[in-house]
Amino acid sequence: MFKKIFFIFTIFSVLAGAALTWWVYRLVVVEPGDAIRPENIRKILGKESEVYYSDGVTKLGVFFDTAHRQYVTFEETPKTFVNALVASEDERFFQHVGFDPVGIVRAMVRNIQAGKIVQGGSTLTQQTAKNLFKRTDRSLEAKVKELLFALRLEYHYSKEQIFEFYANQFYVSGNGHGFGVAARYYFDKTPQELTLLESAFIAGSVKRPNYYNPFIKKSTEAIATARSRAKARTRYVLDKMVELGMIGEAEHKEAVAAEIEFNEGKVGYALDHAMELVRDAVSSTEVLNALEAYDITNIATSGVRIITTVDRELQHKALASLRGELSRLDVRLRGYNRDEVQAELKDLGYTGDSEVREGDYVFGNIVEIKGKGKEIEITVELEKQLGRGVIDSAGLAEMVSSQVKWQNNLWSEPAAGDQEKLLQQLQTGDRVWVSIRAPSKDHPVLLSLEKFPQVQGGAIVLKDGAIKGMAGGAENRFFNRAIHAKRTMGSAFKTLVYAAALQLGWNTADVLRNSRDLFVFNGQPYFPRPDHKSPFEWVSMNWAGVLSENVASVWLLAHLCDRLSPAQFREVATHVGLAPQTASGEEESYRSYSTRIRDRYGIIMNSEMLRSAAYRKAVESLETDFVFDGMLDEYSILQNLHYGQNFDRFARDLSLGLQQRNATMSKPEADELEVRKQLLSRSYLRLKSLRGELAEFRSAVESGLEGVEPDPFEQTVAAGLFVNLVSGEYSFNRLLQPSGYLARVTDHLLRSTLEELGPSGRVLFWEKVKLDGQLTAGTFDKVEEQINYEQQKLSEELPYSFEVLSQVGDFRITVGLHYLIQLAGQLGIKGNLEPVLSFPLGSNVVTLLEATRMYEGLVTGSVTTFGEPHQEDGNDSLAILSRIESEDGKVLFEPKPVRRQVFDQKTTLAIGGILENVVKFGTGKSAGDKVKLRADEQGSGAEIAKLNLPVPLLGKTGTANNYTNASFFGYLPGVMASGDGMVQQDGFAIGTYVGFDDNQPMRRKASRISGAAGALPTWCEIANVLLKEQDYVSKLDPVDISFYGLILKREDYGQMNLAVTLDQGGKLVEPMAPVSVTVRSQPAILTFGTQSDTGRFEIERNFRPFWSHAAPASQ
Repeated sequence: MFKKIFFIFTIFSVLAGAALTWWVYRLVVVEPGDAIRPENIRKILGKESEVYYSDGVTKLGVFFDTAHRQYVTFEETPKTFVNALVASEDERFFQHVGFDPVGIVRAMVRNIQAGKIVQGGSTLTQQTAKNLFKRTDRSLEAKVKELLFALRLEYHYSKEQIFEFYANQFYVSGNGHGFGVAARYYFDKTPQELTLLESAFIAGSVKRPNYYNPFIKKSTEAIATARSRAKARTRYVLDKMVELGMIGEAEHKEAVAAEIEFNEGKVGYALDHAMELVRDAVSSTEVLNALEAYDITNIATSGVRIITTVDRELQHKALASLRGELSRLDVRLRGYNRDEVQAELKDLGYTGDSEVREGDYVFGNIVEIKGKGKEIEITVELEKQLGRGVIDSAGLAEMVSSQVKWQNNLWSEPAAGDQEKLLQQLQTGDRVWVSIRAPSKDHPVLLSLEKFPQVQGGAIVLKDGAIKGMAGGAENRFFNRAIHAKRTMGSAFKTLVYAAALQLGWNTADVLRNSRDLFVFNGQPYFPRPDHKSPFEWVSMNWAGVLSENVASVWLLAHLCDRLSPAQFREVATHVGLAPQTASGEEESYRSYSTRIRDRYGIIMNSEMLRSAAYRKAVESLETDFVFDGMLDEYSILQNLHYGQNFDRFARDLSLGLQQRNATMSKPEADELEVRKQLLSRSYLRLKSLRGELAEFRSAVESGLEGVEPDPFEQTVAAGLFVNLVSGEYSFNRLLQPSGYLARVTDHLLRSTLEELGPSGRVLFWEKVKLDGQLTAGTFDKVEEQINYEQQKLSEELPYSFEVLSQVGDFRITVGLHYLIQLAGQLGIKGNLEPVLSFPLGSNVVTLLEATRMYEGLVTGSVTTFGEPHQEDGNDSLAILSRIESEDGKVLFEPKPVRRQVFDQKTTLAIGGILENVVKFGTGKSAGDKVKLRADEQGSGAEIAKLNLPVPLLGKTGTANNYTNASFFGYLPGVMASGDGMVQQDGFAIGTYVGFDDNQPMRRKASRISGAAGALPTWCEIANVLLKEQDYVSKLDPVDISFYGLILKREDYGQMNLAVTLDQGGKLVEPMAPVSVTVRSQPAILTFGTQSDTGRFEIERNFRPFWSHAAPASQ
């Protein structure tokens, strides 16, 4: 019985094996299918991945087209690369039949030994089959199909042909695929020119090209990491090659010792900025991992559809707007000089756009100039065989206006004859850059003369963190300034300071000191200078933003933590890492903490620093006494009086600099140094010195009253007593020449006055003498007594205890700065920011994308980023991706939006109030005039357009020091669902900047290119495009709008809209006066508080740091 069963089983096995063999034979040899045909494989190798605008229909571009392929035959492939790839990926490639049982067993053993997957068993043939014929999943059925395709390849093609297929389809980067592209991309060489080391690198990188690619990394650290990985991987390939006898020991040693000399070469044509960012996105680790889940390991041959977030019309017009403004600015700054223009265009590698659409910018050559004045016609033969066009008088107008401003001044306007002067710079045969004004099939294309600019810039539009439009420079290729340019955005950073202050207990109605001052931090004086003449010594926080006040903003930063209680201050310090840290339930030791604070943050505690801290605490402690005694004026002086540590040294350094530069110093420079000397002459320590001299002076005077003449050789007093002839007040000053109503008091007059007063009166007299016209001697003595008391208390604590440090000015400023930096990080700024007092003036560098995203967060209260923040490639590029689909429409990848709440509603409304006032009354006022609702071509919206209502806009100018950068950041609000107003949500964040790449100043004569002059015009054009493209007019109710006006409606969180006085720096009117939000012309502040019984406004203060809000929530 057993023999029978065995016999049957054997027969069955033989028959099954025969059937399986026949089945495999039939599918591999007899009926392999059309997929294996050479023409189909060539088609697969030539496959493109299409990229679409946000509508999913209009094509933005393609990846891996014919311009980005360089097919290399096996015969053209260097032997070193063949050996390197075989050693790296499949050492038995030329021996096996498509799959390698030996390799599979060897891989299993090594994986078991390692305890993880360290080696795969698939052959080059299997990898080629998978890449060419797209395994759709990882099921057993799919793997069997892949094996069949591998066997088909082995039967129908030679090993050399299979190698050739693989070598021409592996993914290199978004630039293309295949060995030829890799050689050009990584080393700017042909395949035949590659060294052994270079061939080994390319062979080792085929599985994870982005992991080893230094060109796509955005930071110095990431580039170094990629290079290190590349070296290690290449060493592995070289080791395998010597192990297999492909190279000798000497070759191996030489190659291992050498560095990989990367040299990025040009592959095909340059992608435009949008396509470059899409390339970065699809090259990111996150996207590649997501596609690999669908078994797509080679995007180059996958044929996926990539849909972006970019709006086609907005993208086109944003670029056109930026180009036009850069053209005009370049003429304003450098003029239109024929010789210079022709020389620059001759050496230009850029060839312009390739179509004739409205807003495109192309090159051409002048073939005829005829007519004069309004009848002028300049015929231009457009390059790239685009036909001819005509520049008429209207097409010259912008250049004429800009040329006049260059020749004369900022305010100059064109006059008769100015067009003819510009025409003198044009001749037949000249190459010119022109913009398309009106394409036409029946008539010559109307053109505008432009100047290809050296000044550059960028523009970007975000909605919920996604990129809707972007322009990265005039050429729209190579360096994308909207994403990668690190710029100083100037005063645009003031808003961040105001936002931090609001979270830490300040209010938009608080008044800030705005008179010239100095601030000492880390032992160095800082003298912020206003960029305009301000008549206000004090301004409200809201108006500091409206007028972009430099000094007030720095003053606020220096006092950022002043509204915090001790417990709140400790919470902030703990969160930013400046309080003793706790680990595993144990608090950081005093020794560790003191060393960290001293060495990392530069805070040196000594006796003078302790005295300075005691002074700060004394001023704080005496507030109640001064208020009770009715001494508010003196207390105000005391509050703003610096202690003066190291002021004498600062003054000496200043005087030395003044002496050294006196011969070459301009008057403004000399005046500035005099201002700084005056600022350094006012301090508590100076008053202390005067107080000592006053005591000596008094002793000498009163000795004379007692008949004892003072010894002239013992008198060291340099100051004297003066009287104000109007107020009658006495002051003790070091004045060589009294000014104003001051007159020196003679010895005779002083003694006769004191004799009349008597002993008790004399004591009171001396107490009322003002030191340097600031504090009375009696007040000073009171303060000094309190300082001694506070110093005694502080000296009882350890010098680096948190209790002592919390009274130290440097420490408090450091806490405030680090809170500000962390807040910036919460708002999407990734770069390293320096903790410096010039922070509000934009001393740090950020990208346009980062700054625009920050403003979206400031206005809406939350920030949206995409993907996993821990990914090494970063996730900014994912902001341009909507989704990736397979050829049949299946969604393979969608960026994961992560929304982070940073501000509460009250803070958001208050920030919005500041930014709205900037546009209504401040540096962004021209936006209100330029951004309007307009009817469309069919006349829809005409009823609303006729009202000519200003659109509620939020924004802030930014002008960098020395006019090296001009920017504007703002928000176009969304429309309420009811259509009766706009809301501070569901809108668009827009950012623009202009500036030379080398940061040369944008100045000529009286022309100073500020944020309002340079960046705001492009911003306004983009806002107008959005109003039209998003069809705002159809969403608004004309009845409500005509009755109430177009206003920004806000939910009621208890906010008040209170009138302010423009001639007092935006301070609140007293008693408080509410203003209707429909009265847009009335200057008012959006604030929070209550009304007292006397009608005065009582400020509401809140402590709402960013960590008190909800944790990040994935959408």
